[in-house]
Amino acid sequence: MKKNYSIHNKQLIIHLFDNLKTIIGMMIIIPIYTKFRYGNDFVIDQTLILIFIGTILFMNIPALILFINYHSNNKNIEFTLDQNNNKILITKETKTKEYSIEQIKKSTYNLGLWYQNGLEKSYRMPLWTADFGYWDLTFENGDRYYLTNLLHDFLLEQPITENTKYRFRFIPFIDKSTKKSGIEFKESVFKPKSRTSKLTENYKNKTIDELNYILENKNKYQKDAIKVAEKILKEKNVG
Repeated sequence: MKKNYSIHNKQLIIHLFDNLKTIIGMMIIIPIYTKFRYGNDFVIDQTLILIFIGTILFMNIPALILFINYHSNNKNIEFTLDQNNNKILITKETKTKEYSIEQIKKSTYNLGLWYQNGLEKSYRMPLWTADFGYWDLTFENGDRYYLTNLLHDFLLEQPITENTKYRFRFIPFIDKSTKKSGIEFKESVFKPKSRTSKLTENYKNKTIDELNYILENKNKYQKDAIKVAEKILKEKNVG
């Protein structure tokens, strides 16, 4: 599977819709509440306008800062995940570099606290910064990239490398220091099934001949597929 990622407007559109829903909600809910609570018609005064503007600014500023931060880091970057060949191609401006997935030295998903819910199955109130996140990716040769969700909606997907760690922050501003390290999550806590789990389920129904074909044609399959095929074939032969 080969996917190409470049700057898109999805995150900005989501943010604009969040604003629209909030504004419409306040325009509908407040007058209705005033009518039922006090029995009189809703009147807009200067104090209320200031409160309304202050609330919108308070909710928007962190998200806008993140959007600018992410866009400034990724405006000239595109990348390709070529999982069939275990490769990552990263284009910065006009130069393209090719890396093997095995060359990844450090992989950290930096996400908002809201997305920790999906891993811990807990609950936290969502904020307008909740959807923002980025992939802090370092290769063995020292090359480091910050691939944000303005390029790729990777949030809560099974990472492509097993050594991926997670950092959850209130506002996931891009951190270029090397002092902070992420935390690990066991495979079982992921909402989506891991690639290995899906392969195991699919390959259990394959015949011995089909599994042998995978092992005889390793160049056509990813490493995970080969490992799963070897494991299931061993179990079938033992059985």
